[in-house]
Amino acid sequence: MTTPEKPSQPTEISIGKSNINIGSIEGLVNVSEVHLNVSQEVIVTTEDKIYLSLEKHLKKMEKKRAWVTPLGLTLSFTLTLITSDFKNMLFGPAVWQAFFIIGAVASFIWLLFSIKDALSSARIEDVIAELKKDYKPKKTS
Repeated sequence: MTTPEKPSQPTEISIGKSNINIGSIEGLVNVSEVHLNVSQEVIVTTEDKIYLSLEKHLKKMEKKRAWVTPLGLTLSFTLTLITSDFKNMLFGPAVWQAFFIIGAVASFIWLLFSIKDALSSARIEDVIAELKKDYKPKKTS
């Protein structure tokens, strides 16, 4: 009695100028069909262009988290105003209360500006878009 022959399966797939060898997985699994979804967009650029682009956008990207400090200060000043009974220590109670009111207002204004900056900060997509731009040298006269 003979065993039925397995249909011959390709061990290599050609795509354009590239060949993909699937023979190494043949013993592990039965490959009935191969689907390829590996198309990529490639950006070819120079190191100095990447450096300049990252340097330009890094400070803008850091603004995304700049709202944390003013939020903490605003909460601290506000909670102190709500929960404290100011005493006479170096300055009178009214002076201490005024100090914390000014601190709360100033940190709240800083928080608003930080949120505005965070919403308009650079994104990774902005850096990639800049790297994709074609370089057009300036004409010299």
